[in-house]
Amino acid sequence: MDDIKKGIVNATRSIAKGSGTFLKTTKLSMTLSNEEANMKSLYIEIGKKVHEIYSYGGSLGDFFDKKYQEVLEQQKKIDDVREAMEIAKGVKTCPKCGKTSPRASTFCPKCGEAISDVPETVDARPFEAPVAPTPAPVAVVPEVPLPNSVVSPVAAPKPAPKGKICNVCGNENDPFDRFCLSCGRIL
Repeated sequence: MDDIKKGIVNATRSIAKGSGTFLKTTKLSMTLSNEEANMKSLYIEIGKKVHEIYSYGGSLGDFFDKKYQEVLEQQKKIDDVREAMEIAKGVKTCPKCGKTSPRASTFCPKCGEAISDVPETVDARPFEAPVAPTPAPVAVVPEVPLPNSVVSPVAAPKPAPKGKICNVCGNENDPFDRFCLSCGRIL
């Protein structure tokens, strides 16, 4: 009986020791992760300050001059890819609030900002948009005059617009737009 008792006590001690070690390593791992996140924040803060200096025309030496040129080249590549994506999607992005709207829009539907004219095509597009098939011709049925005794049918009402109609220019906008895509007036 004493052997069983000693075995249980020893097993309990080793479990406690193992869980203590696990707890310590977990705490250390979390602390390490937090410290690495703090270091990344410092790098970002330094990078932002360097970018600020260069954007105002400053210089920090040859190394940083070269690195800043690489940053500008990378930003140009990112902007080109974003523009190609917008063209492929048939949208453009508001420079003020970031809302996307149809390419034909002149004003942002969210903030009313004038959206600069963006070219409809880019020379180096990665792919061509598919061409819509030509619809089949529709047969035209000639109108037959009704006899005098028959009352002519009432013209069918126009379908209700799906979105908001601008009171200024009459353009139809999406139901959730706050500003007209065509003239920029508040809806």
